[in-house]
Amino acid sequence: MWSNEEDLRRVLKSEVDGPAPAARADLVGVVRRGRRRLLVLRTGAVAGTLALVGVVGFGAAALGGLAGGPSDPAVGPVVNPTAGPTGSREPLAAPVWTTLSVPARTPVGTFRPGATAPPPPGRSIVPAARCDLGTIGQDSTRWLLPHPPPRVLNAWVTSVGEVASPAQVSEPHAHTFPANPRKHPDSVDGHTRWIDVTDAGGTGSVWLDVGRTPLAPLAAADDELFAVGNCAPPRRAVRDNGAVLQLYELQVLEPFQSLKLELHVYAPSGDVYRLTLVNHGSPDFEVQEDQRAFNRTGAGRDTLPLTEEQLTRIGLAVADASS
Repeated sequence: MWSNEEDLRRVLKSEVDGPAPAARADLVGVVRRGRRRLLVLRTGAVAGTLALVGVVGFGAAALGGLAGGPSDPAVGPVVNPTAGPTGSREPLAAPVWTTLSVPARTPVGTFRPGATAPPPPGRSIVPAARCDLGTIGQDSTRWLLPHPPPRVLNAWVTSVGEVASPAQVSEPHAHTFPANPRKHPDSVDGHTRWIDVTDAGGTGSVWLDVGRTPLAPLAAADDELFAVGNCAPPRRAVRDNGAVLQLYELQVLEPFQSLKLELHVYAPSGDVYRLTLVNHGSPDFEVQEDQRAFNRTGAGRDTLPLTEEQLTRIGLAVADASS
């Protein structure tokens, strides 16, 4: 999906099968001003080297410095304060995440909402740091979006239902992006899935997408330290089965000041699972007529529908099911 120069560059790269052109200043301005009906999912996945890492991302801004550094929960003041461990589950044993000894990237500015799709009245502006996109597109994962294995899919569905309680959890939604053989003869259908999570704060969602990497889990994770346009380095956990989890800092994005928290699971099989938590859900977008993208239509809720710890639990379940 794209609504900014970062994702537009990726799409242009896939269309011409060559290096993404540098964003011109006038193009950047047009994209930032945009239209209210902004794309929130990319076109159908195609065979080839694609690095479409923003499943439900809507901009290039990344939250940096609000949470005191990468070892702190990367949720700042915008995560639902009432959401947390539920039922009989105990808090996760600390520390689950390891802080990587990698220098943070230097921000090039701060997030500013677009004039055509600003946050709703009363929603506080988050002063999110923005980093340049120079390293975007150099990661190894090919996001062709095949169906996830049944074991992983079941772990995702079950864990979302467990950690989100007592919030209302929808049945899993799925969409197929049709192949585009006219532009890419070897293109294939792509698939994405999401579950809506609704409580008194509104509806958000948790997404699952599948990619593939030729690298071993740790090498792939190292290759994608800044794969989502983050300023701070991600945090990492390694499971007994060899799966590597990588948690990126919260991003604040266009349109409507959207929030996104992304976790990647690198399996020993070479599969990569992208778990994305966002502050909007099914009421806030619609499928385009050609089925190759969504249009974002609503601002969603003020906060993420789950906490970082809850997303971690989902990631652990997916990682343990990936072997």
